[in-house]
Amino acid sequence: MIKSCVGVLLAVALLGCNSDSPPGAAVTQDVTLPDSTLTRMPKLSLMRAGDSFILAGYDSGWVRWGHLSLDGQTLTEEAGFPLAPPIVGPVFGATKKTVAGDQLVAVVVTDSATTSGGYDVSAIVQTVGATAFAAPVKLGDSLPVGTDRNAVQIAAGVATSGNIGFAAWGTRSHGVSPTYLLLPADATATATPSAMLPVPVPDWDCLATANGTTGLGFSVMTPDAPPTSDLNTVEIDEAGATTSMRYQFRVAVANCQVVGSPGPGGTYLMALQTSNAIDFATYYPDPSAPSGGGSVDTQDPVLSASNFGDPMSMPRPAWVSPAAGGDVSIGLERTAGPQVYRYSFNAVPHGSPLTLRSEVGQTGPVASWVGPGATYVTYTDQTKSGLPAVKRYFMRVESPALP
Repeated sequence: MIKSCVGVLLAVALLGCNSDSPPGAAVTQDVTLPDSTLTRMPKLSLMRAGDSFILAGYDSGWVRWGHLSLDGQTLTEEAGFPLAPPIVGPVFGATKKTVAGDQLVAVVVTDSATTSGGYDVSAIVQTVGATAFAAPVKLGDSLPVGTDRNAVQIAAGVATSGNIGFAAWGTRSHGVSPTYLLLPADATATATPSAMLPVPVPDWDCLATANGTTGLGFSVMTPDAPPTSDLNTVEIDEAGATTSMRYQFRVAVANCQVVGSPGPGGTYLMALQTSNAIDFATYYPDPSAPSGGGSVDTQDPVLSASNFGDPMSMPRPAWVSPAAGGDVSIGLERTAGPQVYRYSFNAVPHGSPLTLRSEVGQTGPVASWVGPGATYVTYTDQTKSGLPAVKRYFMRVESPALP
């Protein structure tokens, strides 16, 4: 379905009738973080944990992490530990030992310590103030001998409260569901792992952390009637109760590139990459179906690949968030600087794109956290002077009113 802007095709509207409008989003906090080994890491996770964010990353054989105040002004408690390159990971979560988010959890896949030829999924915990890390905690049973190591996928995260974390893992194959565990202090879970997908388990791929209201969410993609895809999500509360949803797109997601976020009134927003466009979709709950029934409205195409030169040059959707007036805001990861687009519910552009700052147009991967009213974003940037050679920015992006 092709949308229009005063009779002009959307691809032209984006560059034409919308180009003189003010941006559809605004940066309301813009901080250059202190130069450190942590902030120079090219790729970090950004997690909300209680009254602060956690930055965590892995590079050159070291895990490093620290706490960042919500306004980005204070980076404290930087810590780290050496970690030989695992088979998969690390991915990061957190949990509470004494105060919210005071333990980092690094989830990895390694050769099994007990099953020759198998693999272990383990959690490695470091507590604020500790110079060392605890012994790895094995999560569930070893992955069996003969497992394709290239098919193993993992995800992790932390409750927004910072009180408890989670890990999810699985082997991409037909008939075997990903499993998950909540991780309390020291990652010493007493429960057995739970299955994400019901029997019969469909083919699945793209296991990833998903944005939700509790912070304890993850997702996978499953195929639907060709050529379409479904996004399957699970969100867990801190007591272990789950909410599962399946969102049926009218298009097929490419390269595992899909992000989601809760919208107003029980809606759920998703931005995705297809073979020839960046699209978005909105889930609308059915008030008459309290068990979670509803419909998904897919807008396709929204940003055609031709806007970026060709399909191989399409940027990665980095986040999607609600904007004022029922609009949708989409953040795209671009080397020239992340860019924010804003649309009405039916894909009419509102305002011009907002490009986040970069000195020379050489930015790194984007990490984001979508919260009520704002999205928080961090990324590295190559500098002009080379002193330091890399800076890391932390920004709060809002779309509070019509441009």
